[in-house]
Amino acid sequence: MRFADRAVVGAIVVMYAIIPLYGSFQVLDPVTLPIPAPLGRDGALAVAFVALLAAAVCAWGAFRRPVPRRIVFAQLGAGVAIVPAALLGFDPATGLELALIVLAFGVVGIAVYGYAPLPGVTRAIVVAWLGSAALAALAALAMVAFRRPAALFAYDNGRAVGTFLNPNELAAYLLVVLGLAAGVMVFARGRTLRVLAGTTLLAGLVAFAATYSRWGFLSAVTGAAFFALVTRGRRTWLVLGAVAVAALLLTAVPEGSHHNPRDDTSRIVAWTTGVRTWLAFPLTGVGPLAFRRTYDVVRPPEAPGGEAPVAFDPHSLPLAYLGESGLVGFAALLWCWSIYVREIPRVLRAADPRRRALVYALVAGIVALNVHVLVNTISIYFTLATQGAALALALAQWDLDAPAA
Repeated sequence: MRFADRAVVGAIVVMYAIIPLYGSFQVLDPVTLPIPAPLGRDGALAVAFVALLAAAVCAWGAFRRPVPRRIVFAQLGAGVAIVPAALLGFDPATGLELALIVLAFGVVGIAVYGYAPLPGVTRAIVVAWLGSAALAALAALAMVAFRRPAALFAYDNGRAVGTFLNPNELAAYLLVVLGLAAGVMVFARGRTLRVLAGTTLLAGLVAFAATYSRWGFLSAVTGAAFFALVTRGRRTWLVLGAVAVAALLLTAVPEGSHHNPRDDTSRIVAWTTGVRTWLAFPLTGVGPLAFRRTYDVVRPPEAPGGEAPVAFDPHSLPLAYLGESGLVGFAALLWCWSIYVREIPRVLRAADPRRRALVYALVAGIVALNVHVLVNTISIYFTLATQGAALALALAQWDLDAPAA
């Protein structure tokens, strides 16, 4: 492998490894969220610099190797569709920044497709992602155990959050990672990979339970059901039953112990305002991240004012997409997903059962993620979606256990 190729592969690995640190960017937002930050401004700037450098290297290398046009469209379509919404919205500058960020994540996915055929690349990505996920899960559990930072522990009612923006973001991240970890632990051939995956799976499951994300637990059941349907194994159905029982037990935690009772009513207000926003601007929306700018105008009379946390997003990714990017942006997002819905099963037709099960375990995590965002707006959705789908397609085509060149 040449130096240029190693540089691009290294940048790809970095983009997977630093996903847990994206929650630190909240301190760089000029609109200060009422959420205690796990990292200071200097730490967030350092993470941003590393991410920008790695994304730039990925962009440089993305088109150095052949990639089918349909994959390029699938990775970049959602970001491109944000641009007109941003230009026509109420906050063009912020909207264009978001478009560039989404396009950067898409470029990483393109680079993954192009470089995955090189020996050891998929293995390096998986090792980096599982390793960073294990550390992120353990850090979140340690923060809960020691109740540090105290302000963050109190704000989240004792729920695990780690370096993420909120517990639901940690749950979303773990849904995808747990799918990958379970698939690697059961179906990979290399012992080292299986041990790493098992460690990540154990730490991730405990951290996932500690998020007390009720919809996250139900999303996990959906992902497990998807995996059971596509693999059709008896053991899989037993695992599905265990997941369902665990989710029901975790969901049955007394209401006031780890959740603010106002959360349920605030979500109804957010969803109502989200629908009103979309109906007022149906084609291109109010602009990416501009929900807060029109909140006071379109909110119901009984809703809290514009300084309340509910004013920042509609707590539903589909509603956020419809309200901020309109039908144009939402249709583009669905079209991008439709490419992967067709492409991954097509590639897996010729794959052996072990590889097929491993890939579908990761896909099950992505399915669970998409269920989770029905009632949550997840800031790291695009990195999980684009990079997760790209890795699933890479694993469908290339051997995870191949040694590095």
